[in-house]
Amino acid sequence: MKRQAMKVYKSGDQIHIAVTRNFEDTATEFFRFCKDNHYNPSEVIRSCMEQWLNRQQRIKEMMESDYETDVRMGMERERRFIQRMKEEGLS
Repeated sequence: MKRQAMKVYKSGDQIHIAVTRNFEDTATEFFRFCKDNHYNPSEVIRSCMEQWLNRQQRIKEMMESDYETDVRMGMERERRFIQRMKEEGLS
């Protein structure tokens, strides 16, 4: 299967979000709240997207770091085990 190139967004591009059945009330209340309190809905959505992305990237970094630590610890345990076997003449 051929992989499609990722779209690169530019200033002024539109991003469309589908309102699903279980999101109707939330979408309605969100836009009403933004209008009543003079918030720019697009700015709020962009801000939330940025915060979400930053959190996900940090979680991924932490998971990868933990994995690398686990691998290093596993290799060290294996090295010590092999060393013990050699010392006891079992290798």
